[in-house]
Amino acid sequence: MDHLTRQYTREKRTRYAFIQFVAVLLVTGLLYACSSGSDNGGITQRTATFAGELVAWTETGTLEAAALHTAIANLGLTGVTAGSGATCYKLTYGTPDVSAVIINASGLVCLPAPRSGGNPVISYQHGTIFQDSEAPSSFFTSGEAALGAVFAGLGYIAVLPDYIGYGDSSAKLHPYVHAATLASATVNMNRAARTFLALPNINVARNGQFFLTGYSEGGYATLATQRLMQQSLASEFPVTASEPGAGPYDLSSTTRTILGLPNQPQPVFAGFFFKAYDTIYNTTSQITNYFVAPKVNIVNTYFDGSFTRSEIRDALGGAGVVTNTLFNQSFLDSYLGAGETALKARIAEND
Repeated sequence: MDHLTRQYTREKRTRYAFIQFVAVLLVTGLLYACSSGSDNGGITQRTATFAGELVAWTETGTLEAAALHTAIANLGLTGVTAGSGATCYKLTYGTPDVSAVIINASGLVCLPAPRSGGNPVISYQHGTIFQDSEAPSSFFTSGEAALGAVFAGLGYIAVLPDYIGYGDSSAKLHPYVHAATLASATVNMNRAARTFLALPNINVARNGQFFLTGYSEGGYATLATQRLMQQSLASEFPVTASEPGAGPYDLSSTTRTILGLPNQPQPVFAGFFFKAYDTIYNTTSQITNYFVAPKVNIVNTYFDGSFTRSEIRDALGGAGVVTNTLFNQSFLDSYLGAGETALKARIAEND
């Protein structure tokens, strides 16, 4: 219980810092919109035909070096200096959904500005978000995008996948902590980014170093991506270093721990998880089996990208809601006992 509460507090503080960073940029007028529309290298928007295909790109915003440095200083961060500005681009690319159908997904790439010689690449996997406006490609409303700009200001080519369920794929429910699609969305975003970097009018060189990092769900996505790259794509993606943070890597134990708590510190995570896995794995929905009747409609409708974290939390009973007033006691008894074997097996596949 204390561990989960501390983890949530750390995540909340980290996210608040990102949001504060964006606010500093907007309030001080340091964020500049760039041209869009036809500025896409002649690539016409269409549906991708294969995984990793670059479908379209659009320049979204530029931050000057002085602006980044000022914003970083205003946040009280020490030992971090922006050596350059950053220009960011939204990319649309192909990746498989949970049914292995190739769909359009999106993400953000931020480049040092002005561009220099070969730069290292860092793929940053964002943490749990609930609104589409929080996705990295939503440049003006996303604290995640601000982090991409900071990485670029430090000299990295920053690659930030939105994941399925956000940005160009927002019509789909995000497959929350689903290892296969988080890893494939990240791999294919990086493939599309390599195509983008090689375009004649972009022409940014890489220095051969490739880093992975992320926090919370992003930590889980980072480790899932690292596993895929090292086990199956080692020659294509040699990983220089990987730093996943605070992810639910042992998902089986995490789920059992959460369901065994008398109260839920943050019911939004549990609601999101069971809604996502119900959508991915159950031919016939089991939401009415998992959740008490008053919460079923909330779980079924509040994770569509239009509700805030606090709105969902409050609708589910608030922080600290009694567990058996959110979940059916019969489900809790079954899961914590010898039952729910099919669900447990699916969760174990994602450890």
